[in-house]
Amino acid sequence: MDVLKLITLQLITPLKLTLLLLLISVILNFLSRQYVAKLIRNVAIFWLLLWSQPYASDVLLHFVEYKADNRLARQNQKPDYIFVLACYYSTQGDVSDISRWPECSLQRNVEAARLHFKTQAPVIITGGNFLHNKAVNYSHVAKQFFLSMGIEPKHIITTSKGTNTHEEIISAKHYLNNKNVWVVSSASHIHRLQRELSGITSFTTFFPVDYHSKGDLSPYLTLPSQKALENARVGIYELMARVKFILTF
Repeated sequence: MDVLKLITLQLITPLKLTLLLLLISVILNFLSRQYVAKLIRNVAIFWLLLWSQPYASDVLLHFVEYKADNRLARQNQKPDYIFVLACYYSTQGDVSDISRWPECSLQRNVEAARLHFKTQAPVIITGGNFLHNKAVNYSHVAKQFFLSMGIEPKHIITTSKGTNTHEEIISAKHYLNNKNVWVVSSASHIHRLQRELSGITSFTTFFPVDYHSKGDLSPYLTLPSQKALENARVGIYELMARVKFILTF
């Protein structure tokens, strides 16, 4: 299953899929299958040109990040818990600790800390041993981050479990059952979180962060962009995750 997941993660990256299709095209051309080789080559070039356009990735991400109902209701009512989903923490290289946190983790953690100082509600941190160094537990390093932000230990709950969104929710279910919960995660995850938390919490308010698109669909054309390719990967990954959720749960 891990091998299948790794292959899938590679193929949803537009540039890597393009290179794979071009390689297949070369092989087919060598085998005198020129028509099919040309067709696959054209598909590869189209795929790369499409997702290297920032507007194309903006449209995809708009569907992923803004389609969900992100209304911030009941903000005046103190939540029972603030639930912050895990992103990542780098265990590689000789760098400062703050540099180990990617943008998505920083935005989620800072927003969760901000909401805690506003409400004094306990923060639930999930995430297990899914980092490059399997000996490092995400919940533990995230707890240290929140402690450095000035949050008292008694207001921090760690489950120390979860390698994906579903597992994280299961690990925190004991705390979330029939509670009023404020949830912090990337904007692209809100749709899945709404469905996963339905029937668990009594009321859920979502605080989306880490947007990759501006929310403006006014057409424009510009030079190809590496950032557009990465944004497309984020959007395709989320759509694949939603399909997996529908098929699995």
